[in-house]
Amino acid sequence: MAIRDEARNNRSSQGELDALRAALDSAGALIFSKDSHCRYTYANQRFCELVGASLEEVVGHTADEFFDADTATLLHEHDAKVLVAGQSMQQRETRFFRNSGARHRYLTVKTPIIGPQGDIVGLAGVSIDITDSEHFEQVLNEKQQLLDAILDNVDGYVYMKSRDHRYIYVNRASAALFQRDPEQIIGRKDAELLPPEMVQLANASDEAVFARGKGVTTEIQLPAGDGAVRHIWSKKILLRRPAQPDCLLGLGSDITEIKDAQAATTRSEARFRTLFDASRDAVVVIRQGRFIDGNRAALDLLGVETLDALCQLHPWDVSPARQPCGTASEELATEYMETALRLGHLRVEWMLRRRDNGAETPADIVLSAMDLDGEPTLLASVRDLTDRKRYEAKIHQLAFYDALTGLPNRRLFFDRLSQAVTQSRRSGRHGAVIYLDLDNFKPVNDRHGHRAGDLLLQEVARRLGQCLREEDTVARLGGDEFVALLVNVAPDYETTRTYVCEVAERIRDTLAQPYLLALGDAGGPAQMVEHLCSASLGVTLFPPEESDVEAILKLADGAMYQAKDAGRNQIRFAVR
Repeated sequence: MAIRDEARNNRSSQGELDALRAALDSAGALIFSKDSHCRYTYANQRFCELVGASLEEVVGHTADEFFDADTATLLHEHDAKVLVAGQSMQQRETRFFRNSGARHRYLTVKTPIIGPQGDIVGLAGVSIDITDSEHFEQVLNEKQQLLDAILDNVDGYVYMKSRDHRYIYVNRASAALFQRDPEQIIGRKDAELLPPEMVQLANASDEAVFARGKGVTTEIQLPAGDGAVRHIWSKKILLRRPAQPDCLLGLGSDITEIKDAQAATTRSEARFRTLFDASRDAVVVIRQGRFIDGNRAALDLLGVETLDALCQLHPWDVSPARQPCGTASEELATEYMETALRLGHLRVEWMLRRRDNGAETPADIVLSAMDLDGEPTLLASVRDLTDRKRYEAKIHQLAFYDALTGLPNRRLFFDRLSQAVTQSRRSGRHGAVIYLDLDNFKPVNDRHGHRAGDLLLQEVARRLGQCLREEDTVARLGGDEFVALLVNVAPDYETTRTYVCEVAERIRDTLAQPYLLALGDAGGPAQMVEHLCSASLGVTLFPPEESDVEAILKLADGAMYQAKDAGRNQIRFAVR
């Protein structure tokens, strides 16, 4: 009877354990535990899925085997703090999963595990994915910043008033009208800011908005600080706000320049327009950071339908948010315009973005300062650089890539090898170079012509690319010689050698498969030719302390000739 009770209790305990595991596996969070040496002792199903390993493959291993080097280092530092301090720790972590390359942000809580003797024997952790929530917070913050930037930089006046005529918001342009900071205006009435004769007019229009609930348009003359008179057009509307009292929203614009522009002569405008529109290059006129004119070529280049529409824009409105250098377009444009006004002339390269379809166009822009209607103004001549950039890209392709196969050439390979050696010293991980030469290439040229040889080389390049990781490089050094560069393989020599052997065998087997080449004249029926062509491979590993890239390639080259001498279709490792 006691035996049956014990068996029943064991089954009950096992059932409870299975239920607990099922609950942990179904949790959306990552749940894990580690021993005092930071080796995993448990991980739930979600954790295993993300690292691409089974529980058996996780237990007993450290974070170094599942995350990139930077992530693993950070995790070890956090673990050490918990194990040493003996206290729970909470932090936000960025994790890069090696198997998938995925990047996630987590809120992780780690708690020490206390053994029977009262000592710390490990830790338990729970990580909750906060990637989406952080992104949402960032988007909200960016939108708020964008709204503030737009309102403070818009070429107009934006303000809000309560029913008792007190200002509850003013943008910087509105505050500048009163020669004060926005903070000095909030909470005040017009009676504290405007001359008495203007206060009555302002209050009357405010009351009309609140009484009728309809917009009111006014035009006033406001004395400026320099004694001049500014003509201000203003539109006031009733703004209804849920759960808050209604308020007045005012939108204003300085129309002094418009009033003054009425004095310009028609003949001068016609003469200027004739010369302006005759230019084949796009030409725009900029004053105080805004377009005030442009020719037909400018409208076509910028994707703007009318001149009026162009004159509502700033230079950064027809540009991407940031220029290729990484600087915000608005910031850089302002700097260039100020420099051109100071120096009188400036030539820059700029990336434009069309207003109609968003297409981006590289441009050469010449800014020339001039005095127009008594105000400093910029004349900008804009030339499309698309064709030149395309030509430069073609030159780069010819300089660094093999024309036949599209693979990196010797020059680019040495540059990447040099980078790999430097990276190996930083990471402490080995790399490898596989030098290969085709064993039976010449006969295909002799029997079927160079076209067949070209097709075979292109197919070899394609097959080699399938044998390597995305971060590795395969290059053509010339003729039928190719080289593969494997980077950041493993921190120890034996693991690196084992992996590189697998890759080399895969390359040898793949290249030894029959080649089916389609020959024939353009437009004519293709003649299918089958050809067998193996390869001899020379391999060398370079440790983190290696620095001589020429010596690395020479070792692999020598090993390749040893493979040739051994009967071809062989793999030989270089002996240091």
